[in-house]
Amino acid sequence: MKTLLLLIASLLCLWFGTGKPKPAETKKSIASVKPDTLHFTTQVQPIFQQHCNPCHFPGGKMYEKLPFDQGTTIAHHLPGIMKRIKQEEEVATIKRYVEEWGKNN
Repeated sequence: MKTLLLLIASLLCLWFGTGKPKPAETKKSIASVKPDTLHFTTQVQPIFQQHCNPCHFPGGKMYEKLPFDQGTTIAHHLPGIMKRIKQEEEVATIKRYVEEWGKNN
């Protein structure tokens, strides 16, 4: 009985939790990702979390005005933002992201 309940719970989690993406979502995500494209959430945002947290992230005093968890904010305010980032590798990553963003938007 316990095994059956665990099996049912697992199936419900799979059914309602992860689920399969809709065909339109799959096509969009595959089409929008290029092999050498930077991913904002995993490659760019951590730089800002290290240097600009907590002020520019949810709950911070500057979040409403300049939310750094949004790529568009970074792209539109690059000169001012770059005053705080000093490491060459991080600067290069951010600039590359903004260049890619400009080509796609």
